[in-house]
This record gives sequence, structure tokens and C-alpha cells, in this order.
Amino acid sequence: MSDSRPMRRPTITLRLFEERISARLEIRPFVIGGLLLLTALAIALIDLSLGAYSTPLPHVLNTLLGGADEKLTMVIFEWRMPRIAAALLFGAALGISGAIFQSLTRNPLGSPDVIGIDAGAFTGVLVTITFFGSASWQFALGALCGSVTAAGTVFVVSRGTTGLRFILTGVGIGIALTAINTWFLSTARLEAAMSAADWGAGALDGIEAGWLLPVAFTLCALIVLAMALQRAVSTMELGGDVALALGVPVDAIRLAMLLTGGALTTIVTASAGPIGFVALAAPQLARMLAGTPGLSLPLSAAMGAVLLTIGDLIAANAFAPGRLPVGVVTFSGGGAYLLWLLACRRHSRK
Repeated sequence: MSDSRPMRRPTITLRLFEERISARLEIRPFVIGGLLLLTALAIALIDLSLGAYSTPLPHVLNTLLGGADEKLTMVIFEWRMPRIAAALLFGAALGISGAIFQSLTRNPLGSPDVIGIDAGAFTGVLVTITFFGSASWQFALGALCGSVTAAGTVFVVSRGTTGLRFILTGVGIGIALTAINTWFLSTARLEAAMSAADWGAGALDGIEAGWLLPVAFTLCALIVLAMALQRAVSTMELGGDVALALGVPVDAIRLAMLLTGGALTTIVTASAGPIGFVALAAPQLARMLAGTPGLSLPLSAAMGAVLLTIGDLIAANAFAPGRLPVGVVTFSGGGAYLLWLLACRRHSRK
């Protein structure tokens, strides 16, 4: 007679602060997460070494340790580091945001770039540049207002649900906003249309350290909040009734996660423009690598950092001395990912 009990996964117990804090971790996801993090850092080091002023990796490491001359220090820390640090941080934030939305909607297409948040941010920028101005802080404020308005509209129109109706509502609102954006671009002044189109491509090149620091602080605070809610979200994946029976305030947790996930994407989009594909693909790719049944926020963050640093590496160096906006690279990858996802689903139904 075969044993029908589910096979237990190997785990390790982590104890910190004289066992005041303890956690049980599955070995495979823990190892995969560590490998993904090391991969992201390795890609970031390679990205730091490439460019018009090519720098061997040993010199990059020496510069990071404070042993380089003034010229090389300026190249690494002022020219390249803000862009690559943003790629790591923004990738992690988008990965977590995608995991939140996909977990709540229980659908691999339930990512913020599919449900209209990016389109809303673009609309906000176009309204700002048409009626107010084109300073960088005005771009960021317009994108922030547009994405918040789009996300709020989706939530209200879908009447608070987070399933397929939520996704379809977001897709519909995103299509309507895209039509509005096209009209704005076709009627705007040439300079305004070009500025808006540059922002809409999504780029990390213009990010400076002074701008990145407050953004990084805010994103890190939101990431910590999302991690703190991870256990409650995992319980909710068992079903709303089960979660309520276990004492989880389902409505409050769902609202908190929606606000957190939306804020992560909104801040990234306001800072760098729409960067597609990362929030869509990172959670599913991380889940497949780790072999876990549910979505993991730490793994999604690590995979998001890997994907966006790869995108930045390609955007900055594939067509040197020219540069591509990183959003163009990630959107291209998103199209290929969607085709692959549809092919896998079709194959699984046969």
C-alpha cells in the first residue's frame, strides 16, 4: 500500500538574539534565494565594470573598497552606482509588488503593469507636462497622482474584489488610459511629446544619488511592511474562510497588501518611468525555481533584482556607445514571457 501523506520538505531552524526570534525555513527556497541574491550582485559588479570607460573587475572591487584614484571613483560612484543600485532596489520592489497582486488575485497575470497602474502614471505625466511643466519633480508628482488615481479607480469599479474581475477591470481601465495617452501625445507640443515619450520608455540613467536616497528609504520601509504581512497572506491563500477561522483579519490584510503593493509600483514608476515585465514574471519564475506551491516575497524580490539588473546590463551595453531605455528591454522580455506562459498553459490542458 502506498503512503498518501504529503512529503515533508527539509527545513532548518534559524534562531536569533538568544532564541528570542526563531523561524523555520525550507532548505531549497533558502538556497535558491541566496543564489539569486549572489547572481544579482554578480551582475551588478559586471555592470559596474562596463561602459565607455571600461574597468576591469579587480579595479571595480578596489574602488568599492576605497583604494582607487579620483577619476575612477567618480566613474564608479557618481556615474554608474546610482543607476545600478536603483536597478537592484527597483527590481526587488517590483518583484514584491507583483507577488502581492498575484497572490491576492490568484492569477499569474495579476501584476500592477497589467492592471493599468503604469498607464495611469503615464497619463499623469502627460497631464502634468501639458498643463504645468516638465521639471523632473513635476514628472514624479504627476506619475504618482496618475498611478494612485488609476489604482483607486480599479479598486472602486471592481467593488473591492481581488479575483478575475479585478484583473479584467484593470485591463479595461488600462486600455482606456492608453487611448487617452495616445490622444495627448498626438496633440501635445513636439518638445512636450518627446519629453513624455522619453519618460514613458522607462530609464534608470537620469537617477542621481541625492534623489535615490529618500526613494530607497521609502521603498525599504514598504518592503519591510510587506515582509511582516507575508505569513498572513500565505494563510489567506488557503481560502478566506480558513483564514478567518485562524484569526486573520482578511479584509484589513487584503487592503494593507493592496496599498503596499500599489505604493511600491507607484514609487518605482514615478522615479524611473514604466518598467514592465519584472513584476509580472519575477514571482512566477522564483516559485518555479524554488518548487514552492505559493508565492514568496523574499524570493520574488531576489528574482526581480536579477531581472532588472540583467535588463540594465543589456540596455546600457548591448548597443554601445548608444543606450536603450531599460523599459524597452523589459517590455520586450515581457512579450516573450507572456507567449511562453500561454504556451505552457495550453500544453498543461492537453
